[in-house]
Amino acid sequence: MFASRIRTLSILTALLALLIMTGCVAAAPAADSGDMAADEMAGEGYPEEMIIGMGALPVTLVGNTVPSLQSRIFSKLLYDTLAVLNEETGAIDPVLLESMELVDDLTVRIVIKQGIEFHNGEKLTAPGLAKSFELLRDADPQKFTWSFRQLNDYESYEVIDDYTMEFTLLEPIDRWANLFANHMPLAPDHLEAVGLDGYIEEPVGTGPYKFSSWQRDSYITLERWQDYPGGVPVIEKVTFRHMPEAAVRVAALQSGEIHIAAHVPPDQIESLTAAGFELYAGDSMQSMYVGINIYGRNEILNDVRVRQAMLYSVDLDGMWNTIAGGFGTKLDCQIVAPGGFGYNPDVQTYPYDPEKAKALLTEAGYPDGFTITGSATTGRYFRDRTFMEALAAQWAQVGIIVEMEYPESSVWLQELIDQTLPPIMNIGLNWYLADNTTSMWGPVGDSSPDPEFLEMRAAKSVIADPVEREAVVKDIAAYICDNAQALHAYTIPALYALSPGLPELTFSKSFEIFIPTE
Repeated sequence: MFASRIRTLSILTALLALLIMTGCVAAAPAADSGDMAADEMAGEGYPEEMIIGMGALPVTLVGNTVPSLQSRIFSKLLYDTLAVLNEETGAIDPVLLESMELVDDLTVRIVIKQGIEFHNGEKLTAPGLAKSFELLRDADPQKFTWSFRQLNDYESYEVIDDYTMEFTLLEPIDRWANLFANHMPLAPDHLEAVGLDGYIEEPVGTGPYKFSSWQRDSYITLERWQDYPGGVPVIEKVTFRHMPEAAVRVAALQSGEIHIAAHVPPDQIESLTAAGFELYAGDSMQSMYVGINIYGRNEILNDVRVRQAMLYSVDLDGMWNTIAGGFGTKLDCQIVAPGGFGYNPDVQTYPYDPEKAKALLTEAGYPDGFTITGSATTGRYFRDRTFMEALAAQWAQVGIIVEMEYPESSVWLQELIDQTLPPIMNIGLNWYLADNTTSMWGPVGDSSPDPEFLEMRAAKSVIADPVEREAVVKDIAAYICDNAQALHAYTIPALYALSPGLPELTFSKSFEIFIPTE
């Protein structure tokens, strides 16, 4: 059975660790590696340059600006964060911080570790860190997507001394440490010299790899930083190649052009494992989400009966099994998977019932259906275009014609930020930040015109007690499902294929690749 040869990532309900760490996975069986030279795989078995085929590349190299999947994979090699989500305990642990504490209900004090350097030799200090927070505070909100607006979830900050800062919160909240779990400090002098636009082109961080070169929509290359305090990475260079089509990534892996193919189609697993390739298969904390009338601007979709008809007309069980191959976790009409913070066991997926969908459309005044536009990504998420094409085909069976657009990844992302996407769109949302309402519901949470939803969201944001807050999160999940404001399909599977001979690489549930150090 080929499944015995697939490395399975453990299913964790705790939050993710985002540090580079030593993996613990055994090497794959030896096999022909195609174009890769034999001496390239010599020594410890690691190539001098590891090439990863990606469905899409980030449009910015500043980790704080756009929290896309591609940015996360890249940025966790280039940047360290102030703190990290611990996958075992669910706590937020300091990384670049010596300590962080709640002084009183509204005051948080952080102390920065001394001796931390950026790749260009600048020191990490409190006055310099303040410039990173100032950048986020003063920047145009349209340049930042919702999940990083939590970094501005405070009233003010004050530099106490060279290594100490204090933040005044907007309200007493239990999740104050979230301020630091995603923050990636920027080199202050470099930022001042080149500005944000220049920093995007020439990023400087504190992580184990430093920037080498970037050709937009083609590749990004990083090279290891010899002075990284956590140890020198065993791989000298890491290159991310832009390969939107899964078939192209698989072919490149088989020919030896790349070492790792991301988002491998499930129907390729058996043939790849039979040929000696290593497969990593696991669940993730990213959910395949489809927004329905995300900005509330479409008159037809303003009718809840129409939105409910769209959910009744979808066979999610069939799509999960055929498109995701049964990998990941099928969701229950909510973004959170079972066991996650805010999961509501009383909320269940709409059953597949095309006749009920047609009846609802007739009741709403659309017996012959209607036509609407939609937008879908290609290669940004696991089998995203295939998923949206199948979804449109099922809607068409009840008379709902969704004319899909498939823009380039950078165009789609800019339209997302500008809130100019069509009323139907897909995105991968990370539910490990479900304690942050705007992260949890993406475009719905960020731009919903629904006053009842906005009232619940506002109430949740000031509840300090986690039990009480989770109860509100569950109520919001039920409200979104009852009103059919989104389709939540399944958690996006993490399926990576590796060339034979790559030892000790492991992957997180947020798709980061962990490279050992020596």
